[in-house]
Amino acid sequence: MASRSWYLFSVLSKRCHFDRGLAQRGRAEKSRRPDTDNGDPDAPGLDSRGCAAVARNDTTLNRYRSSLAAVAALALALTMGCSGDDPTEAGGPGAPAAFKIGFCMTLDHPYWQNMRLGSVDEGRKLGAEVIIMNAKEDPVLQIQQIQELIAKQVDLACVVPMKREPLVAGVRALNEANIPVIIVNREVAEGCDYLCYTGTDTYAGAVTSAEILMDAIGGVGGIVELHQHLGTGPQLARSKGLRDVLAKYPDVTLLGRAPHGGDRGKAIKETQVWLGKFPDLKGIYAHGDNFAIAAADACRQAGRSHVAVVGMGGSQEAIEAIREGRLTGTSFQQPEEEGRSALRLAVRHLNGETLRESYLIPCPPITKENAHQFKGQF
Repeated sequence: MASRSWYLFSVLSKRCHFDRGLAQRGRAEKSRRPDTDNGDPDAPGLDSRGCAAVARNDTTLNRYRSSLAAVAALALALTMGCSGDDPTEAGGPGAPAAFKIGFCMTLDHPYWQNMRLGSVDEGRKLGAEVIIMNAKEDPVLQIQQIQELIAKQVDLACVVPMKREPLVAGVRALNEANIPVIIVNREVAEGCDYLCYTGTDTYAGAVTSAEILMDAIGGVGGIVELHQHLGTGPQLARSKGLRDVLAKYPDVTLLGRAPHGGDRGKAIKETQVWLGKFPDLKGIYAHGDNFAIAAADACRQAGRSHVAVVGMGGSQEAIEAIREGRLTGTSFQQPEEEGRSALRLAVRHLNGETLRESYLIPCPPITKENAHQFKGQF
């Protein structure tokens, strides 16, 4: 469509220049022939090739003016139409967005990138412009980005808090600017106001993964925990989920904990240390599928493939590993649906609907028995 429009623009531009030349020649001829009748109804128009014949009156000048107006109109239309190429805008080319919604998140993992895609696509369907802010797991940067959204006068802000406590100040700033807030995926501490929470039931997903692990080791033996960034909402919920499940299994011992730091290489090294330190290690509880797969591969390379390993997330890679028997299990999270849910709720509120406090997205278990029923979202 765009290439065709530029073609038409080019044709009209050339026509305009051609008609201007004819108009100038017509004026010159008119000056030599003062008796020319400007109102002659038989003044020449287009020849058989679609080209203007040389005029003897002001008809060609009028044609030039008409061509110039057509070029200007097409140029304006093209300029307006190009705005639809912005991937964060909704409503189609030339259609103004009904609402402007800011989405503060992080994009340092395919999980979050899928959430972004879901939110932008849902916004496009609902006629809302979605402004994505990537805080890169930095709460200070996220608060700065919240100030940017306030300056942009967004209608509503969806926020994935980088950390529970620091982001209270950011949400308060939105409160003071009278911008409604929806919290997504991670929790924020008390001391600020928001409309509702939507996202994965992280705690329930953690309990699901822990139960898969307990079943795999028979409720007896030593396990270790490979956790994510300390202090984030998911880390707190997942560690608590494990502790609560362990309270029901007195014969299972938590032998050690270590951060994977978002790095598969570090997850492998920590696993290798544990394998050397605990010859009777029975299981590994990993925060995140990437790191569960890394730990499982380290166990296989060390000849300890009997060690049960569970993750969390439900990535396509993890589902394939479960089907192949390399990974014990995981809990299924849906980042794309989290992004879509946030946008749907935002538009519902902006359209005057009253929302309830929480909209949780379930995390069903995935094991070798049912892995064929699932397809990862990231």
